[in-house]
Amino acid sequence: MRIYFLSRRKLILLLMFLITIGGLLTINLLTQTIPSLVRTPGTYYMAKTQEKVVALTFDDGPDPVDTPDILNILKEKDVRATFFVLGKAAESNPALLKRLVKEGHEIGNHGFTHDYQQRKLVAEMNQTDQVVFNSTGNHTYFYRPPGGLVSKTQMEATKRNGHVVALWSVDSKDWRNPGVKQIIDNVMKNVFPGAIILMHDGGYQRTQTVKSLEPILNALKASGYRFVTLSELRTLDSDLK
Repeated sequence: MRIYFLSRRKLILLLMFLITIGGLLTINLLTQTIPSLVRTPGTYYMAKTQEKVVALTFDDGPDPVDTPDILNILKEKDVRATFFVLGKAAESNPALLKRLVKEGHEIGNHGFTHDYQQRKLVAEMNQTDQVVFNSTGNHTYFYRPPGGLVSKTQMEATKRNGHVVALWSVDSKDWRNPGVKQIIDNVMKNVFPGAIILMHDGGYQRTQTVKSLEPILNALKASGYRFVTLSELRTLDSDLK
C-alpha cells in the first residue's frame, strides 16, 4: 500500500477545490428542489384513500392570459380544481376570482407577494384572504407557502390564523418549462390515489402548462381517476374520518 503525502500548498488547494464542488452541489440541489419540498410533517400533501381521486392545484395566479385558458379546458372537461392565488395578482383580476367560484373551483391562499422567506406571513395571508373575500364573499382555508418552504414556527402561525398548510405529492415541474411531454410524464409517472398535483397558472408564461393540461386530464380519466377540490379530498381521507 502506498502512502501519499501532500505539501501544505497542495493540501490547501485540494480543500479549496472540495469546498467549491460542495458549494456547487448545494446550489444545484436547492435549484432542483425548489419548489418541490413536500411531505413536510404537519402539512397536508395527500389523502390516505384507496379511491382513485386526485386534487389538481394551480399556483401563482390568477393571470389574465393563462388562467382563462386553463379555466376553459377545465370547464370543457368538467373538472374542478383548487387555485392558490397570489393576493397581488388577485387584486388586479377580481373578475377571474368570481369566475373561479362560479365554475365550482376552490380558492386557496398563496400569500400576497410570493415572498419565499414569508417575513410578513400572517399579514400577507390576511391581505390575500381579504382580497378574495371582497370579490367572492368566501374566505380562504388552505395556505400554500411560496416554494413549499415552511418552518415549524410558520406552520404554527398559519394554524393559529385558521389555515391549513397544503403542499403537494406530485410535482408536474411545469415551473421549469421542461416541455409539454415532460410535464405530462411528470404527472402520469408519479400519480396515485389521493395525490395532490402541483401546476401553475401564473407567475411566468404558462403556455406549456396550458398545452399539457388537456392530455393530463384525458390520461388520468382514462386511468379511472376523478378530480376533486382540496376540501373534497379531505372528506375522503381515511386518516381524518
